[in-house]
Amino acid sequence: MRVGEIDRILEERSDPEYKEFNSRIVPYEGKMYGVRMPALRSIAKDVIKGDWRLFLEEDTGSFEQSMIRALVIATAEMDADERMERMAGFVPEIDNWAVCDTFCGAFRTGPGNASEKLWHMCVELLDTGEEFPMRAGAVMMLDHFLDDRHIDEVIRLMCTVRSPGYYYDMGAAWTLSCCYISYPEKTEDAMFSICASNEILRMTVRKIRDSFRVSAADKERLKERFKGFKARS
Repeated sequence: MRVGEIDRILEERSDPEYKEFNSRIVPYEGKMYGVRMPALRSIAKDVIKGDWRLFLEEDTGSFEQSMIRALVIATAEMDADERMERMAGFVPEIDNWAVCDTFCGAFRTGPGNASEKLWHMCVELLDTGEEFPMRAGAVMMLDHFLDDRHIDEVIRLMCTVRSPGYYYDMGAAWTLSCCYISYPEKTEDAMFSICASNEILRMTVRKIRDSFRVSAADKERLKERFKGFKARS
């Protein structure tokens, strides 16, 4: 399936109301059709059934094409080395949170030591100083590395890595809030002892307080603790 054919399908499945909604929440300056996620997943599956490598050689000209590209790289059958190589080429192209988070959530790590290769790439992304590659590193950690083996390092990195970008800060806060749900004590200890960004800390507390998986008492305690932390800062 070629890009021109996909554009025709996207045009047929476009929804003006959804396009208006999506354009409000996703900062994207290029073309946007307004096609919902289930349809994009279906198109990506059709691409994968054909010569998906040829598709990836073509330029993407719309938000939806970028989403399909993300899904193809994340889920098509390939060995771990090829997926890592394609990830390394794709991540610098990411320029919005929706493509970033879709790619990270769909990403298949593969067997053997592929997971550790992904971990090392995530750590490298956090060191780029670039907003969306850094967000990709953070959200990949959220989706694939909130486990006993990696949790201490995930928490440390989310608390200490700094970025001037809002979307990285939000990604780090989202990851930390999920760390708190699974590992509350060690996450809270780190949040209030080593977190280098008051903004990430504020966002993290807010996201925890928005969660249905945290008790009302813990939410109130965190709120008051953050107030006290700000007063001392």
